[in-house]
Amino acid sequence: MTGVALPVAGRRRELSRWADVDAAAIRHNLELIRRAVGERVAVMAMVKAAGYGHGAALSAAAAVDGGATWLGVSSAEEALQLRAEGFSVPLLVVGAAPPAHLDALVAAGVQITVWDPEQVAAAAAAAGHGLPARIHLKIDSGMGRLGAPPEAVPALARAVERAGARVEPVAAFTHFADAEDDPDFTLRQDHVFVDAVDGLRQRWPGLLLHAANSAAALGLPETRHDLVRCGIAIYGYAPSGLAAAAELRPAMSFRARVTQVKTRHRGQSVGYGRTWVAERDTRVAAIAAGYADGVQRAQSNRGSVLVGGRRCPIIGRISMDQLTADVSLVDGVRPGDEAVLFGRQGDAWLGADEVAAAGGTISYEVLCALSSRVPRLRVEEIGED
Repeated sequence: MTGVALPVAGRRRELSRWADVDAAAIRHNLELIRRAVGERVAVMAMVKAAGYGHGAALSAAAAVDGGATWLGVSSAEEALQLRAEGFSVPLLVVGAAPPAHLDALVAAGVQITVWDPEQVAAAAAAAGHGLPARIHLKIDSGMGRLGAPPEAVPALARAVERAGARVEPVAAFTHFADAEDDPDFTLRQDHVFVDAVDGLRQRWPGLLLHAANSAAALGLPETRHDLVRCGIAIYGYAPSGLAAAAELRPAMSFRARVTQVKTRHRGQSVGYGRTWVAERDTRVAAIAAGYADGVQRAQSNRGSVLVGGRRCPIIGRISMDQLTADVSLVDGVRPGDEAVLFGRQGDAWLGADEVAAAGGTISYEVLCALSSRVPRLRVEEIGED
């Protein structure tokens, strides 16, 4: 149930914690990407990991409305769930597709990734009833993870030829290791990829090429090819050095209720391990979100939350279901008030990237970490009631 999107009306009053997901922001970000890459280049919206924590179906619907013509996921289960939700656009599993799922994937028209002859043979065996297995050939151009190395591409091509009409090679693709920070290496990867697939395109002239992730799609036009695969930018985050990043709109705000407010006097502690001890009388708010909800324990005594539109430091250790914050500078905080773990509260903003920096991680992890205990509420503008 991770990432389930629920209707907004009447829900917030019932909830101790929730995430508002702005479908309009996702559409806006897709439209921005579409303008950046141009009409010739298609956009695959990556909605793996429950839409980077935003809810897969909600994110997919908003992305398609915004101009994405492909969807990408990591697993067979994610793909089949999207088909069950009614999404009929081209859909690619970018990770390994277990043999046990191949029949269902082919029957559902889901496209699968292959990088060795055995996978091609397994895909061919799953074809049937006039439906070929539609495959994307993954090339390892320098990531060092999944994919056929360039020297193995001829053997992969021969396997596709042996499979005949039971497989349909749709595309070849690669994945960049450091498009955010090392454009020179990224362009070298792209050259390796293009050289490796030259023979494939001669054999199958209609073969699509895709390589660019969000950073490359927005910052390295040479890598766009026929299709770009955008993930983090769809949800409103991208490397700050990109001009287009300033126009992206983060789509999610994670909120929780204040459950109690009390004064801790000088010398009194808060939380497990007594890691925070009051140096003065301090107003402390307990907030109904903890590491079981996806709040990093590393935020303990380091991060902040928004209460009453002001930043309030997290004090004490974050526990499973609660965290505590110093609200001494906010007047009139009461149980039931809203705290924001990341996102917008009125005119105040606390980004997932800033939260990530305080916890020594990246915005991707902060977004994806939200657990199934956190309902996702679809809104059309962040802050809508």
